[in-house]
Amino acid sequence: PPNAEKYRVRNVYDGDTLTLVNEKRVRLLGIDTPEIKEKQAFAQEAKAYTKDYCDKKDIWISFEEGHDKEDHYGRLLAFVWVSVPGGRFLCVNEGLVVEGLANFYSPSKSSKLHNKEKLISMQKQAHKQKLGLWKTFKDYSVVRTANGCAFHVPSCKHLRRSKIIIKLWAWEGFEVGLHPCRTCLE
Repeated sequence: PPNAEKYRVRNVYDGDTLTLVNEKRVRLLGIDTPEIKEKQAFAQEAKAYTKDYCDKKDIWISFEEGHDKEDHYGRLLAFVWVSVPGGRFLCVNEGLVVEGLANFYSPSKSSKLHNKEKLISMQKQAHKQKLGLWKTFKDYSVVRTANGCAFHVPSCKHLRRSKIIIKLWAWEGFEVGLHPCRTCLE
């Protein structure tokens, strides 16, 4: 892939986090997979997907232009690529979304990703086909602020100072690139 650097993976922590042999952690950019610690549905499947493609193997990582290269935990924020038959490369971030093992995730409205619309489109397709976490998804009522990047339950502490609260269904939020609040909807 253009502008990508080759690394070797020491281990896969979960579906969207891995560790390189140089001990640097990598957080897959633009997606969020179910959490293993919280025993969320499809967390093990997401980890297995990433492990199958990456564990103890060579990968290529690329960064989003104009985006932070590290998060507040010091993890690299990157797209992870693997070589597949035919001399092509698979973006693991996108592959997880295609399989229904991750949803689109952007920590803020200001962090624009070059493939945001593609990831959302892949997410819609996985939902339509009831793949992975969409197999058991049941829509529910949520709220959002006018400018936020997440949806919440109405009692969420992050909404205390918000003047404009908009009601919607969770799937409507996913369709426009919002993600569940990490405080009230984990």
